[in-house]
Amino acid sequence: MFRSVWLASIGAALVLLLAPGGGPARAVRPSVPAPVGPGEVYLALGDSLATGDEAPANTADEGDLPGYPVYLDLLLDYTRPVSLTLLARSGESTTSMRAPGGQLEQAVAFIAAQRAAGRVVSPVTLSIGGNDLVNTFLGREDPPRTITDTLPLVRDNLGQILDTLLVALTENGRRTGDLIIVNYYNPYPDLTIRTTPPFVFLPPGQEPIVTDVEVPRFNQIVAEVAAARDVPVVDAFARFRGREASYLFVRFPYDFNTANLLRNFDYHPRAAGHWNLAYGFLETGGYGPAPRAFAPLIGR
Repeated sequence: MFRSVWLASIGAALVLLLAPGGGPARAVRPSVPAPVGPGEVYLALGDSLATGDEAPANTADEGDLPGYPVYLDLLLDYTRPVSLTLLARSGESTTSMRAPGGQLEQAVAFIAAQRAAGRVVSPVTLSIGGNDLVNTFLGREDPPRTITDTLPLVRDNLGQILDTLLVALTENGRRTGDLIIVNYYNPYPDLTIRTTPPFVFLPPGQEPIVTDVEVPRFNQIVAEVAAARDVPVVDAFARFRGREASYLFVRFPYDFNTANLLRNFDYHPRAAGHWNLAYGFLETGGYGPAPRAFAPLIGR
């Protein structure tokens, strides 16, 4: 999809970074004294961070990469065999995830089926929300929305998604599996996306986007929604800060050569970034530390 928007992918990425259902469900706040720990099944939900997408031009650098769930599965398997089920979809947003028959409904049905079969689904990892901002910046919403309009929508959708998953993961008032969410890193530190060359063209009426401002605004929503439900958050923003050149496909210093924009501004993680996200989930879920054999891969 990026081939036709060239530098527009910068605007999309800037808050996606980072690089996407079910009716309402009542919030569940059972006591969570300690992590449930890995079960027989690990369920990975979300967007392209989980599926491992990258710009086609970058496949020559590292090949087609799996997303962080594959690496987390390897870390979990080191101490206990766990079966990975990946329901994540590239391009998924908080709105599309809640659509009837969508990823959220499939996740709830999957958890119920596994429970009926006597299997524990834990952890459930989630990366979602960045594509809501992408769609806003590229003017894909009808009617068009500003980021100020989008953030409250993300807050509501994310709350509904977490509530629905927590209902599915709760039995007799107790959580039967760990739900862990990740915030988003800033792929373009110190960059302002403007409406005039050489920067990305944004829909008419949009204000310049300062990534150092908008990514933290989004992450604050993730933090507040998750904290209200006792859901731990992997701080990808902090984990990637200062390491963007080695963790992402973005070329630093920024290169605005129009012939290579897709490649130069690909906000998806390299293998090192996915490994670090995987370790972030392991650590945040209370499953760590990782075995020493994995230290070079996760930058530890």
